Amino acid sequence: MKKLLGLGVLTLATAVFSYGQAISVNGGSIAGTITDSTGAVLPNAAVVIKSTDTGYIKSLTSDSAGFYSVGPLNPGSYTVTVTDSGFQTLQVKTVVRTGTVTTGSFKLTIGQSSETIEVSAGALQVNTEQIGVSGVIDREQIDSLPVNGRNIMDYAQLQPGVIMQAGQSFDPTKAGYSAISVSGVGGRTTRILLDGQDITDETVGTTIFNVPAGVVQEFQLNRSTQDVSGEVTSTGQVLVSTQSGTNGYHGNGFYNFQDARAGAADVGGLQAPFQRNQFGGYFGGPIIKDKLFFFGGLERIKQSEEDVALGASPAFSSILSAFPFVPAPFHDTFSMGRLDYNGPRGIHLFVRGAYSVNSDFATFGANPYSVYENRDNVPAIVGGADFTSGRFTHSFRGGYEKFHNLLQDGTAALGNSIYNPSTSAANQITLIGSISAGPNDLAPQGTYQTDKQFRYDGTWTKGAHSIKFGFDMNRLASGGFADFYGPSLVTALSATPGNLVGADASNPLDYVAQFYLIGNGNGLFSERPGFGLSGGLSPSWRFGAYVADTWKVSTFLTLTGGLRWSVDTDRANQDLATPLCSTVDPSLQFAGCTGNTPLFDQYQAGLGVRTHQPYANFGPQAGFNFSPGDHKMSLRGGIGIFYESSVFNNTGNSRTESVNADFPSFNYAQANAGGTSINLPGYGVVTAAPDGTPVSTILNEAIGQAAPEINAIKAEYQLAVKGVAGPNPSYIGTGSGLYANNLYAGPYKSPYSIQFNGGIQRELSKGLVFSADYVHNATLKVPLTQDVNHNGAARTLNVAAAQNAIAATLAACGVTSVAVAVGPYGCPGLHPAGPGTAVGSATIQDFAGKGLDSGAVYLQGASASAFGLTPNTGAAFAGINPNVGSGKFILPIGRSGYDALQMVLQQQKAHPAPGIVSSNFQISYSLSRSVGSNAGTTNPADQFFAGAPSWDNDDPNRYIGRSPLDHTNELSFGGSLAVKYGVNVAMIGHFFSAPAASLILDATSGPTAQIFQTDVNGDGNTVGPLVPGTGPGYYEHQVKGASLNTVINRYNSTFAGAPTPAGQALIAAGLFTQQQLSAAGGVQQAIASAPSNPLNNAALRTFDLSANYPIHFSRFREGLSLVPGIAVYNIFNMSNFGSIPGINGVAAGTLLNVADAGQPGYYNGPSDQATLNQARTVRNSGTFDQGGPRTTEFQLKLNF
Repeated sequence: MKKLLGLGVLTLATAVFSYGQAISVNGGSIAGTITDSTGAVLPNAAVVIKSTDTGYIKSLTSDSAGFYSVGPLNPGSYTVTVTDSGFQTLQVKTVVRTGTVTTGSFKLTIGQSSETIEVSAGALQVNTEQIGVSGVIDREQIDSLPVNGRNIMDYAQLQPGVIMQAGQSFDPTKAGYSAISVSGVGGRTTRILLDGQDITDETVGTTIFNVPAGVVQEFQLNRSTQDVSGEVTSTGQVLVSTQSGTNGYHGNGFYNFQDARAGAADVGGLQAPFQRNQFGGYFGGPIIKDKLFFFGGLERIKQSEEDVALGASPAFSSILSAFPFVPAPFHDTFSMGRLDYNGPRGIHLFVRGAYSVNSDFATFGANPYSVYENRDNVPAIVGGADFTSGRFTHSFRGGYEKFHNLLQDGTAALGNSIYNPSTSAANQITLIGSISAGPNDLAPQGTYQTDKQFRYDGTWTKGAHSIKFGFDMNRLASGGFADFYGPSLVTALSATPGNLVGADASNPLDYVAQFYLIGNGNGLFSERPGFGLSGGLSPSWRFGAYVADTWKVSTFLTLTGGLRWSVDTDRANQDLATPLCSTVDPSLQFAGCTGNTPLFDQYQAGLGVRTHQPYANFGPQAGFNFSPGDHKMSLRGGIGIFYESSVFNNTGNSRTESVNADFPSFNYAQANAGGTSINLPGYGVVTAAPDGTPVSTILNEAIGQAAPEINAIKAEYQLAVKGVAGPNPSYIGTGSGLYANNLYAGPYKSPYSIQFNGGIQRELSKGLVFSADYVHNATLKVPLTQDVNHNGAARTLNVAAAQNAIAATLAACGVTSVAVAVGPYGCPGLHPAGPGTAVGSATIQDFAGKGLDSGAVYLQGASASAFGLTPNTGAAFAGINPNVGSGKFILPIGRSGYDALQMVLQQQKAHPAPGIVSSNFQISYSLSRSVGSNAGTTNPADQFFAGAPSWDNDDPNRYIGRSPLDHTNELSFGGSLAVKYGVNVAMIGHFFSAPAASLILDATSGPTAQIFQTDVNGDGNTVGPLVPGTGPGYYEHQVKGASLNTVINRYNSTFAGAPTPAGQALIAAGLFTQQQLSAAGGVQQAIASAPSNPLNNAALRTFDLSANYPIHFSRFREGLSLVPGIAVYNIFNMSNFGSIPGINGVAAGTLLNVADAGQPGYYNGPSDQATLNQARTVRNSGTFDQGGPRTTEFQLKLNF
């Protein structure tokens, strides 16, 4: 990657040229060179550009190099008329596309100017000007192709390397939305502009409102080396242009209807009730002909839906049978109005307003029963002015938008129609894991976002050069509250046999929980007031500026290059000073940390400075476009650096622990199975429930018995701290007990990508264009969370602490030696005999529960002093500095990469054959590889959110492998055929190869003692360690199907029964022998064999087909027609699968231990039909239905 960066700098230094055609963020342009038939340039040729829709006219002359450029221009059809003395007049019909420079290079023929030659350039043309890789979806495709729900983002998947994602996979507030992943990167940071207004959600990502197809004229999707004027993003950018009025009155009204009883497929033998009514209309035309135009309309989705209850472990099939459906109603209303004005001297003004209301019931993956209700209200307005002054063009945009979200629990509204484990108002239980049920742990919460935007884009043409320049500015604010884990007790359930302590395996409350999450009842993440709240505000400025030059070296060669500068302020809490040791509570103080000594330096030297604010984000780019001969072929290449932003959720989630101020901040405690105490931030350590029951007893009980006790603890906790605007209970130096939990520190840098592309575009025949491009995107400085204190790492063994933990365990057992305790009947104190059971032996969990464990587990990430302990009486593996807790800091150390061959064959033509009015077809294919160093067990492809962990905490880039969004082969196609007398047909299909997944060791029993069973790297990371001998994304690539047992057998013969590095440290210290560790279960566990046909990740397969029959009423009005139609989505009802851990885009798949063998939902678990049915892809939130069962839509549309 360093060599690649050097190559970019060298290229820029040797060829600093850039294209600067007058493209605005919601328009296109026409540019070219006027020559005679010999190729000699013609200066001072008269060029007239006229819009055939609105009558807009712009007149200019070519310069001394024969060059001219016009823009920004609204997308649509134009006529270019070129005249010069001694030459015939040339009149060319052409099309301007969003974000695209339409070629305007023409040759004049000697003759009389009174003679006119008329030429049609066609709807599809080779791009002979630009260096990047992009594609345009136009109005014809939007009107004709079958898209379920009419969401404009769905059309983007026609472009290669683009994958649709459900918005609620990013955040619960995005239920009912869609997003698009570009070039192997999650769609959170894909930048979306509507009429030049950035409508990207800056708080969590994707869009602030769904854009329906009816308002869109066309849109461009940039996939590599986007224009230098583009907004901040290191992945893709979508430029959407809305429709505008024309000189003719035009519009439509439509009604689409779906019902589960009409042509829809069952799910797992169940017909889930479902009905969608989608209706609306649009109308536009002139107010003053050729001058003032209007366009507007609205559409609404009213959807009644009950989803089949899927996603729970088959162990709970009786619950699924009793409650087979989960209500999920959805409503979405969008309205828009726009005015356009063609003023004197070529000036164009416009203003557009929009308002969206979106409401949905969803789970955010907490399937099937933990439901919440989400509602969004979003007003937005934008206006602009485009005009020309001499050789200068100018474009101004200004806008304002506000996003208001409210999320609340949905289980109460649904009542007893779904399963709820809660037993009373005082004993609210939320299950997560093998089955999710009860009040959703993310409710209640509210989110606010405002964005005040201004930008200017200009160009100046001089000879063969066109200089473009511009500036943009955003004043952003995000705020809100989120009472996570507050109203209900969040309970992590893994329904493995080892966790069942009750009599009924089908009752979730008979299992021991892996852990409990106890919220403090507060929901603010910032001390700054805003949006009517006493805290929660995160403000930011965004600035950008660019300059670039296009050098038209000749009529067939354009060299390009430019430079963009950008900055986002305070996205990593740069306004805060670094915490000092003087702010640490006296009870947590230790030698070396006093006075003005930076606290963060106690975790790692160099972190104790104010977080760096990047002001020098300069992104150069350079490239060429070579189009010889008749300009029907172009060779293009480009390279550039593109910076990324950070969503506000990252800012807020990492802020509270760094703020030493008085406000009621959010915080929570995690109580792990087998623990003996609970550290409640801002309250203290509790070792017993209010009724006196020891925590050590509670955390080993079944959920049914433990939950009332922990809820009682939570009630006392919240009574003391909820709503109290006292000292921040989450501050790292006080209530958080020196636990640095995902914090920003000194060396922050903005992530950036180095992109380059090279390819060819060729017009095979008129209206048929083929392109092939190699695309590379290497992203550096990706934020990863690293525990710089290396809590739990094997090399941090404190022998004295280990000895004390062992002694406490032996005392509890009532014996005097490890050999006796782990031997037969060795621990009567902890495992007494019972009815039908003998005295048990001490387990590694028993020793871990007394402190022989990572400080991240035994001390819950805090320091020993937070529990009134010393390093010698705390955790045995407490990190490099045992005086502090875990040091999880978000650092710019990660990497990711994407390489692809992307090909597109596109055909679009009017009257291609007798009886056919028009046809369009597009086939896109990508052969790609997407890799990254971020890890975890949920959505590691989401690399720009919150700082994901790595696979190896000691060496974060040791494992770089395929991401869950990696599909080696992606084929998408769509097309339509409009027949003059007959039925019009259209189709869309998507076929993606299976995604990659990572194979990880079994930690389903919870984090306790995992450093001795699964921490094979010895780095202290026990969440999803990779199976030795494999790497990220191995499954479905290096390991497939039956070869899974080869991996398992190799592991069992090589690693099973051997100590981990932490175990080896105990042996080296003489505290245990290997035999004693083995007897206690403190060694790597054998993996259960997989079936001969184990579960595989499934390919995505879907094919949609529509047909309609226009009934024309031309005798009454030109263009008046009634169009009944039918669309069938996934017409062949091809099964698609997801939901089970490790399958279809979930990050990693656990391989179960022998002790947990037989549990459904794992790669080496059962692979029967019942298990697969639980993974069946069904309708997602809103209209997202990618890969869902077949559904039929009946359509009726009136055009006029």
